[in-house]
Amino acid sequence: MDLPAQAVERRLLGVNVCGTRLPSFKGQTVNHRAALALLMTLALSTAALAQEMAAPTYALGDRWTYRETDLLTKKETGRLTEFVTAADAAEYWMDSQRGSHTIWRGDSARLVHREQFLFDEAAPNKRGKTIATNDAGCVYPWPLKVGSRWACTEGVTFPNGWKLRYELKFSVVAAVNVETPAGRFDTLRLEAEGFATNDTNNTVSGHERVIWLAPAVRREVKHEIRTRLRNGQLFRVEGRELTEFKAGPGG
Repeated sequence: MDLPAQAVERRLLGVNVCGTRLPSFKGQTVNHRAALALLMTLALSTAALAQEMAAPTYALGDRWTYRETDLLTKKETGRLTEFVTAADAAEYWMDSQRGSHTIWRGDSARLVHREQFLFDEAAPNKRGKTIATNDAGCVYPWPLKVGSRWACTEGVTFPNGWKLRYELKFSVVAAVNVETPAGRFDTLRLEAEGFATNDTNNTVSGHERVIWLAPAVRREVKHEIRTRLRNGQLFRVEGRELTEFKAGPGG
């Protein structure tokens, strides 16, 4: 049964589906079936976005470059480039360049950076002293699906010597298409909220993450990390977005 034109118009005006604003039909003759077909097509397009992401596999030669930004000041704070130098079923190794040159050892099964080394030409395999670690407490429970939720605790040691403990609640909230300097990507949007405890100086802050994971590049294409003081005041907002991805020859 056809809906009255005004009803169709009210339902279509201002509606956004998959980031697309539907055209306004105000003051025009509405073809009810065509309008509803358009709405259904866009809705199906949203549903067609991958609602699930399997655990990706890194390949030798995969390379990602990110731009990092202070989202409070809108100023760029740096660039990060990482590329895979070795990978097998147990571990992967990545060269990482963000100002200084370092090397990461990662867990291939759980897809998480575990240990960071200073680059040292004179050291075996050019891996100098360990400067950062991650206990992998907040690895993603692959495969990820829209609607998935989990809680985790993660311990991280940073290059400056600080030891932080994150207590977070994650959820996969939507499948969305996002724009980055590297192009548009179908992603899963993850959100996390909780607290970060700095065991070095005994401070606690609010911690929030929004992460967009894209199967096409095997990892995140964008993230935002917010730090809040005890009173809720926003203290820091770190942004990262992909500017370039090159798949390795085996990818």
